[in-house]
Amino acid sequence: MILKKQILGGLGIYFIIRLFSYFYSPGTPLYGANPVNWIISGGILLTAIYFLLKKDARGWLIIAAEIILGGAGGFLEIKGVSLRTLLLVFSLAIFFYQQNPSPCHSPCRGGIKGGVLYFISCILVIAGISAIRGYYFGHDTKQIISDTIPYLFFLYYFPLKQLLSSEKFRQTSLSMLIAAIIGNFIFIYFTLAGFSSEIFVLQDSYYHWFRDVAGGKITDYGTGFFRILLNEQLLLVPLFLWMFYGVIARKPPAVRGADAAIPLSTLQYNGIASAFGLAMTGTLLAVLTINITRIYMVALAVGVLFLFSRQNWKRWLAYSAGALVFFIVAFTLTHLAATNGKSFGWEYLGLRLQSITMPQTENSSLSRLLLLPKILEKIKLHPLLGNGLGDTVTVFSPIFKANITTPHFDWGYLEIIDELGIVGLITWILVIGYLILKIKQNRGLFASVVALLIINITSPVLFHVLGVILIALFLSTSQANPLPTNQATSPVAMGK
Repeated sequence: MILKKQILGGLGIYFIIRLFSYFYSPGTPLYGANPVNWIISGGILLTAIYFLLKKDARGWLIIAAEIILGGAGGFLEIKGVSLRTLLLVFSLAIFFYQQNPSPCHSPCRGGIKGGVLYFISCILVIAGISAIRGYYFGHDTKQIISDTIPYLFFLYYFPLKQLLSSEKFRQTSLSMLIAAIIGNFIFIYFTLAGFSSEIFVLQDSYYHWFRDVAGGKITDYGTGFFRILLNEQLLLVPLFLWMFYGVIARKPPAVRGADAAIPLSTLQYNGIASAFGLAMTGTLLAVLTINITRIYMVALAVGVLFLFSRQNWKRWLAYSAGALVFFIVAFTLTHLAATNGKSFGWEYLGLRLQSITMPQTENSSLSRLLLLPKILEKIKLHPLLGNGLGDTVTVFSPIFKANITTPHFDWGYLEIIDELGIVGLITWILVIGYLILKIKQNRGLFASVVALLIINITSPVLFHVLGVILIALFLSTSQANPLPTNQATSPVAMGK
């Protein structure tokens, strides 16, 4: 009952954030920010700061809610700075200030075994050097800052390592995650229904809000179906694999190591949660039928293979086949509904899959192919340390029929090499390698990381804010340390 109320509450917050930002928009390329957005964002920030200064874990729950329910983070801002970034800066400043300054109990050393501190330090140093190089090479300052901020989210590893010791915090986070999945499903299908029925049209106010504020993309297929995706769906496949493993595994995992601090491990195996797991994986697959991003589907297929084990091979085969059938049925029904029965949509699915091996058959794949030689030319200029954060590439666009300059390389690993150099790529390899060693015994987490690595081929998910947060979460999952809190209001105290 408590979980149900938390999910409904999270779902309400999910849509309140979006409705509020539609009527009281942050700044966009077309419109200035509404001051009401600043005022409400300021109120949320001050509330979080108050709780954090009081060592009340509700401050961290506000931050978790903004990350989990706030999508890509573009809905709330103060004077052009996103609320997510401001929460990051103030929460980490307060967290590190409040820690015991003794070297043996410092937040950067106490209770941390292995090389995680050194790997995080190295990648932050590399990012800092690349930011300086970007400024030295004359890159746009705003773009340098935009590229640097995601790396700072690695620092959430330290509070996460302590917060995840609280069962209440884990359960509340799981409730918000379920609410976000359900909310995204409703949001995407609502948007598709609106455009298919011509209630919304391209270039109207909803379209510009969806693109500039929600961080989405809408493509008209000319049949009544619109391909719709959001930046928050970068983690769609890793989340599916994580939950799908819970459905396949059936028996509870060990309550220590890589499973202990994962919210799903406390709930996914009881009777109610088994149905939740099936419902959530089905919901994520349904969203993928509208998203239909090629690299997501490749990552999904490979990730499911990594979930295979001889112990559960029958359940793996049955549930994998069931997931495939569900995807095909959901994809077909969605297209039939959107096109008023005129198309099953299979021709578009075939075209997008075909464009993986024949990129010249589809505009976005062709654009990515045209970017490749330009990026390689830039890499050759400074291969060791890179060209710095904030770099851009200029190429002819077959879509706009003109040369465009863009900071979006559409090649994740090549963007790492271009901006951070070979040294930066090696650092990333070491971080991911260390992460895999920590979580390799948990097939769900391992498959999720494999999916991230595949998606990063064409989508920069590793160094996106959401990707960095997920990596920090996975790094934080072993033997969490208690977070100093006000005992009367801490999640632990409330949970008991």
